[in-house]
Amino acid sequence: MEKISGPKRYLALYFASAIASSAMSYGFSTAPAVGASGAVFGLVGSLAVFVMRHRGLVGRGKEDLQQIAHVIVLNMAIGFFFKGIDNWGHFGGLLGGVATSWLLGPAWKYESPSADGRRIFSDKAPIFYLINTKKKS
Repeated sequence: MEKISGPKRYLALYFASAIASSAMSYGFSTAPAVGASGAVFGLVGSLAVFVMRHRGLVGRGKEDLQQIAHVIVLNMAIGFFFKGIDNWGHFGGLLGGVATSWLLGPAWKYESPSADGRRIFSDKAPIFYLINTKKKS
């Protein structure tokens, strides 16, 4: 995900997922936990958002989404069958990663070819629209 989103966005995504994971664990788990696994679930959710956003650019979008779903379901199932695994934390991290990636994650749009024939893309992540909105009087 760092290669896709860049180091700053990656850190924001990782820490937002970790915080969401801890908050969900604290709020819903009988034995709240803090750990990196919720943040990793957030990274998986972020990858899913990226693939959904860029289906036209990603060669195997549908297959990739199916594999991501299998990874999520398998890991959540493991959490149901083994004690000491905090599925609430994992679910919170997943939601945090999806939400953060939707807002901050790259949203590449094809603009136009360059003079030398290369394709030029711009980043249309929703955060840029929120930051650049100007009040009209």
